[in-house]
Amino acid sequence: MSDSVLKKFGKYFLLDRVGEGGMAEIFRARLATPEANGRFIVIKRIQGAFSNNQEFVQMFRAEVQVTMRFSHPNIVQLYESGEENAQHYIAMELVEGRNLRQVLSKISQKQQRIPVPASCFIVEQAAAGLNYAHHFKDRITGEPLNLVHRDVSPQNILVSYDGNIKVIDFGIAKAATNGEATRAGVIKGKLSYLSPEQVMGDVLDGRSDLFALGIVLWELLTGKRLFVAEGDNEFQVLKMIESCNSYVKPPSTYNPEVSKELDAIVMQALSRDPKKRFQSGEEMGRALRKLLAVQYSDFGPSDLSIFVKKLFHDLIVEDRKQLQQLNSRADELIALGVSAPVRGPEAPRAPQGEGAKEQTRVTNLGDKFEKSQITNADKVELAVQPERQMKVPAARSQTGVHTPPAGMPSSAKRTNTAIRRPVPVEVPKESAGLLGIFRLLGGVAMLAVAGYFAYQQIGPVERQPASVSNELPHVVKNPAQGQGGAHLKLRLFPDGDFSKTRVTVNAAPFDLNKGVNNVPLDDLLELVVDRPGFVTYRKEFTIKSSDIEGGKDFSLEVKLEPMIYGTFTLSTQPETADVTIINLDQGTSGNTQKPVTLKTPVYQEKLPVGHYKVVIKNEALNVEKVFQIEIKEGDRLVKNSIPLEPVRTPAGQH
Repeated sequence: MSDSVLKKFGKYFLLDRVGEGGMAEIFRARLATPEANGRFIVIKRIQGAFSNNQEFVQMFRAEVQVTMRFSHPNIVQLYESGEENAQHYIAMELVEGRNLRQVLSKISQKQQRIPVPASCFIVEQAAAGLNYAHHFKDRITGEPLNLVHRDVSPQNILVSYDGNIKVIDFGIAKAATNGEATRAGVIKGKLSYLSPEQVMGDVLDGRSDLFALGIVLWELLTGKRLFVAEGDNEFQVLKMIESCNSYVKPPSTYNPEVSKELDAIVMQALSRDPKKRFQSGEEMGRALRKLLAVQYSDFGPSDLSIFVKKLFHDLIVEDRKQLQQLNSRADELIALGVSAPVRGPEAPRAPQGEGAKEQTRVTNLGDKFEKSQITNADKVELAVQPERQMKVPAARSQTGVHTPPAGMPSSAKRTNTAIRRPVPVEVPKESAGLLGIFRLLGGVAMLAVAGYFAYQQIGPVERQPASVSNELPHVVKNPAQGQGGAHLKLRLFPDGDFSKTRVTVNAAPFDLNKGVNNVPLDDLLELVVDRPGFVTYRKEFTIKSSDIEGGKDFSLEVKLEPMIYGTFTLSTQPETADVTIINLDQGTSGNTQKPVTLKTPVYQEKLPVGHYKVVIKNEALNVEKVFQIEIKEGDRLVKNSIPLEPVRTPAGQH
């Protein structure tokens, strides 16, 4: 899990630290304004100890200057850069997902491999992003920048939970216009993903990145590291790269599911001679797209999304909970005035340094901040601005009304109004007697007025018929109590087509078009949501009267998990037969339960994960064969050349 931060950084509010390298930190963040709720970004900043390292600062700025102008779906978008408290930073797009190194590690723990089509798709998309960067032109001069990433590796390729691929971290990327940075003999990048040109210290072009991308593809297909030596012997790793033509074996050596055509693509990308490699990311991507279209025509981003979501399901749930909590804490801190209030002409100007002092105090609340401080406004005021409370003029405080400075958040206005107290005024002794008389007369007058209004309010109620409630107007009653029901509101994710979605509560249909149905209180409820292509959602719960205090609405979010699929291939001898595939997991999945009827041969029929009965019939031969199969996630189950022998009729029977 990430480390909670919760502090202001310039105009941003840092939520948590999600990564930390030798010289830079990565944070999830948002704008420090109430309007930014739910819009998250990433802040990458140089650690304070390296802010004076001019070489690193120059490299950091180079990333900004080059990639700030990029706009491509396979490259993370940068929004802006700046400097705050002598720390350089970049604000960029937040991708909800994991990098390829994390994916490979998770797969390794499960002793599995990434499916072959998923590996091809990931690299094809990354090649598209690199091709865009390699051919990017200066928008003013039109001159190509001939940019090289120089650090293509699993850590720098992100896989989003939606099945999208993003190349990140052009921090050591160099354009040809930067002569000093591209000088020969400089080796930069992760050692195991260097190209032979990098090892030799030659001048680089985009084909060097494609060699590194070939390493990534090899590792995805095999589940092994390619250029790695015992004891992390760097010299030995460099020698492996230099002799890659003889050292690298086709990935099918370790994974029999890799076809010869895919072997050829990988080995071409890993050629030692740049002239024998793919000459552009577009060329490499085209080769992979063609292979996917021929060998894995059904595969798409949604299949990758299903795979990644299932792989990281528990982490996704925990991470979303943590992000919601951090965002709520950030909202509370921002509402309390993390940002110094804007001073209008009607507001008194604070002495020099006062605003900064208050801001620091609120910011430093950090993890010690508790929600109880919001309900106890006196404590918040005393902790944040004790001096200002003592400076309120006595005459103004006695009115019980306080007008906050212009521009202050509404929540801050409420806080100040609730906690302003009259400052005691010392009365001269000679005036005490007269003042006491005035106070006595004022009290009598107030009692008389209060009695009159009480009569006006209570009197009419007493004259109403007995069937009408005699409760005083200020007593609020829970509308759901005594009425035996509540309004259940459902929100489905993804929303999809409601016409194909069936929802029941205790077997009674739920009207999704209305979105609200009446359900009983304090009773056990069973919610069932069925939608083709999704796992059936089932939930048992009870809505208690205390859950809807102050209203009748009870909201429930339902997140539907996509169905996981595999494929089934079947052929018979002789070739033609009728096949019926019957799902045996009735009631456990969201797909339609109708049997599937096909003719042989059956090629890669897409089936949800589960158990099936397969019935093969050939009427002409009077043959029927029955067997069971299990479809697993990403499985390509094959049953070839099943013999169909005619049933022989015993002698003497007709």
